[in-house]
Amino acid sequence: MIVGQRLKELRTERQLTMDMVVSDINKKYGIDVTRGHLSKWENGVNIPTLRLAGCMCRYYGVSLDYLMGFTDSRVPTDLLAQAKVKKGKDRK
Repeated sequence: MIVGQRLKELRTERQLTMDMVVSDINKKYGIDVTRGHLSKWENGVNIPTLRLAGCMCRYYGVSLDYLMGFTDSRVPTDLLAQAKVKKGKDRK
């Protein structure tokens, strides 16, 4: 599954272990994800709930559309919108 591939790719690019990710997201977002959960997501056995997928997106700084495979752009749409507004202001 694309979700698992992308989660694994994001983690390995940052040279993080599963244990590091689990510890970080549990502390940061007050959730209770286990290494087993993350492993199942990365291996395509299960997919995270919408709430947990949102936490993963915030953690990695990517959009949910990217994580789900709807786009190849990693940038969250709110950041894209901010960039367009800023670019428009620069033109004046």
